[in-house]
Amino acid sequence: GQLTDPRTAVILSYALCGFAHVASVAIFVGGTAALVPSRRDDLASLGLRALLAATLATLMTGCVAGIFSTGQGVTILRP
Repeated sequence: GQLTDPRTAVILSYALCGFAHVASVAIFVGGTAALVPSRRDDLASLGLRALLAATLATLMTGCVAGIFSTGQGVTILRP
């Protein structure tokens, strides 16, 4: 179906543009492990925690976008 409410489109745009996906975790672990190869196991165990934190941050960003969105635009500076 179609998105009929502009507010829904704003919330989804912010929520879908986060870094909460497995590829980001792989880039993080691979890039950091290249700098510190001796801590590779520690970094791999932090990967799932980082994915959970990124998911929560993305959901919170969508919530904040929903708070400031009225469907007519974003109302941060309006009285």
